[in-house]
Amino acid sequence: MDGWTVPGFTHVEELGRGASGRVMLAVDDITRTKVAIKYLDERLAADPSWLTEYRALARRLSQLEDPGIAELYDFVEGPGSSSAVVMQRIEGVSLRRVLDTQGPTGPLAALAVFGGSLAGLAAAHAAGVVHRDFKPANVLVEADGEVRITDFGIIPPRHARAGEEPPGTPGYLAPELWDGAPASPASDLYAATVLFYECLTGRRPYDTGGTGGRALAALARAHRETPVPIETVPGPLRGLIAAGLAKDPVTRPASAEEFLAGLEEAAVAAYGPSWQAQGRGRLAEMAAAAAAAPPPTAPSRTDSDGSQRPAGSGRRRLGPVVGAAAAVLVIAAALGAVAINSAGGDDEGASGRQTASPTPPTATGSPQPTPSATAPATGAGTALAARIERTAARRPSASFSFRRTGCCGPAVSARGQLRLLNGRDPAYSMLVSGATPQTRRAARTILLGETAYVRIGADWRPVSSASTQRQGYAPLAAEVRRSTSVTSVTALVKESTTLRRSGHVYRGVAPVAELTDGPLFGDLGRATGAKEVSFVLALDSAGLPRQIRITVGTGAKSVVLTTSYAGWGKRVSIKAPR
Repeated sequence: MDGWTVPGFTHVEELGRGASGRVMLAVDDITRTKVAIKYLDERLAADPSWLTEYRALARRLSQLEDPGIAELYDFVEGPGSSSAVVMQRIEGVSLRRVLDTQGPTGPLAALAVFGGSLAGLAAAHAAGVVHRDFKPANVLVEADGEVRITDFGIIPPRHARAGEEPPGTPGYLAPELWDGAPASPASDLYAATVLFYECLTGRRPYDTGGTGGRALAALARAHRETPVPIETVPGPLRGLIAAGLAKDPVTRPASAEEFLAGLEEAAVAAYGPSWQAQGRGRLAEMAAAAAAAPPPTAPSRTDSDGSQRPAGSGRRRLGPVVGAAAAVLVIAAALGAVAINSAGGDDEGASGRQTASPTPPTATGSPQPTPSATAPATGAGTALAARIERTAARRPSASFSFRRTGCCGPAVSARGQLRLLNGRDPAYSMLVSGATPQTRRAARTILLGETAYVRIGADWRPVSSASTQRQGYAPLAAEVRRSTSVTSVTALVKESTTLRRSGHVYRGVAPVAELTDGPLFGDLGRATGAKEVSFVLALDSAGLPRQIRITVGTGAKSVVLTTSYAGWGKRVSIKAPR
């Protein structure tokens, strides 16, 4: 390619280009990792205020780790006004492409998109990052139906935009942005709800058609004044649409996390506890069909900047997230980028083709998100447990510390690392100690399946953890695994009869008789005489366990299990010692 390039990479091919720059597929010369590099339009870096703002944004993004966001590896500044974003390579297809080729997704897949989007936005907002241009072109659908958000903060400065063109993509702009207010988490939620509406119906809620200043003015009035068209969406989902498209940002859900909780409750109530798996399955099918579809013919309409924009992907040096078109690397070159309608268009064009959507059960509305609620937890608990399991499967390792105190057995302490394994018990590497003379000194123990490898001096001794013998490090390690595993956490959440949420913290109660997956809670119930287990679960911004405190019994006949988790998703290798 011509001009300055980021050192240390071999450029393979151009994936696309548009108003904010061009995207190249490249290979790291040292690691041989494929990445996407977006070379930004020089008008961006030539604007001192934009450059200062984006440097700060890139630093925050580089520290952000979330399975719903494509990683930003580096923001590189070259000579003059040259600059580039090095991003994670994402193999998938943009939601814009899915909608253009497949039409409306149906309610279950739409909920999967919306839920994944809100989870990613929740993580970004917690890190102080606002997207500013959320739309289908910046949402990637992976092969398993998971979604990832890209292109945080890459919006041309005002002097680089034409006429009355607002910052962002007009069809997704919240009313306050048309009046010059700065982008905020509330405006991201509005844009995400527009996207949700588009998945459900095949069109945006406000789309006046046409181009130029008059069309933009009409679109602005529609966003500010036209009632939310909830009658066009399935009944159970109308409350979500009305909440997210509220004209006043103050009356929208207070946060993406709160909105997500409301979505999960509404989805379980309307479509049952398997809504998420079904939705992701449907979305995966549509993404595969979109990838195989012939490239669309560019419509005659043009985007508000009169150009076409690319789809691309990304790498790591600084840290996670901004796909600058971190898109559909596998098919981007074949698909190209298609221009669209200025009065509400997206980066990639739209086709009128639609597919039938399943008819959902009738209902009068959906529950409104609330900061804190207490209720029978069958639906809410199942939804929360599914979310934890899904996210943990994508970030399957963590460090942990554990402590057991109370009656009915010796105290136990442990700290170490865990790794989830598909279809098998998780692997653990820990320093574990108990209260008996035999186990008072902490010993390094690796637990793989039913075998515990205990380090004695310089040697490793394999011991069966399934033995009926209750002394020694092997049974202690097995107890630690039972107490700290993700399956134990989600079992409590699923079987809760009540579940109270306040921010990231959930308090619940579950009957011992229903906790039959493994001996842990049954044994503790028999030892203490308790019929219920109470717990307090704190989640991190990604929705993974940060700490759980489990109490079985009361007073002198009680046991307390406390586990703290950190570093979900960091590379962990746990193998049998030689």
